[in-house]
Amino acid sequence: MATPSELVALARELGAAVEGQPENVPDVLPRLAEILASETESQVVTETVIALGQAWDQQAVELILNHVRVDHPNGDVRLAVAGALPNGVEDDSPCRDTVIESLITLSRDESSDVRDWACFGLGQVEASSPAAQDALAARIADSDDDTRCEALLALAKTGDPRANPALQRLIRGSKNLSRLEVQAAAELADPELHPLLVRVSQDWAGDDDEFTPVLAFAISRCRLEAKAQALLVERELVARVNTLLAEQGLTVTAVGNYPRTALTFHSTQNPTPPAVLDAIWPNEDPWEYPLEQIAQSFVFSHVNGNQE
Repeated sequence: MATPSELVALARELGAAVEGQPENVPDVLPRLAEILASETESQVVTETVIALGQAWDQQAVELILNHVRVDHPNGDVRLAVAGALPNGVEDDSPCRDTVIESLITLSRDESSDVRDWACFGLGQVEASSPAAQDALAARIADSDDDTRCEALLALAKTGDPRANPALQRLIRGSKNLSRLEVQAAAELADPELHPLLVRVSQDWAGDDDEFTPVLAFAISRCRLEAKAQALLVERELVARVNTLLAEQGLTVTAVGNYPRTALTFHSTQNPTPPAVLDAIWPNEDPWEYPLEQIAQSFVFSHVNGNQE
């Protein structure tokens, strides 16, 4: 029988075998599942969960959900779970709702590291349910800076109005904004933030570092004219994508509003759009939108998807 030290080493070896190597996942997952099903030693469980997270596979996530409690008494285990659960989870994954529920629970953990990773995970899976938004809103005043920033960014991605006043207070009260806070401003794309961000840029004048392009991007997204410019881009994008789809039996329409406008594709024979939406504005500036490149990318992914 293998000792805990041997099992820890094995879990690490198996994790390395699947990290960035999906072809190894089918052979490795049963071995990791066997460890989880038979071992309770905390370090063994921690390393096995980490290895499953490295697989970036939905089945790996389901193994964690089935074998490891989110209220496990060991903090290292809970931290590993928080870090691994979002990996490989897509919008249509059957386990997505359970993952979100688990991350919501972990966002209230006594450990700041666990809360931090849980909030990051909620943003990673783009959780936007009322329960997820409430959980993130509860953390935007967290005593831990990393947790607070991850929660604010994840909440901003959902468009929840509670993110805006929190961010305004932070910008007014500090000259040492984090990268995540500036990214949250870009996600909100709210004109009320524009003068505050301009003031920050003036305070940071001459500091040409990694924050400079991030701040410039947020300022551009929050300009008063950004929504009108975005609408022009969206109309051109829809027209271009429909032109490219003309012979494919597909058509596209835009739903929602900047900065959370999305495209929905559907068959010309069935006008009912699917539940899956493709966001138009993740990390894009209305004045520097690579329209042709993105149009081609949308068409390629949907045409190929329909042919599979």
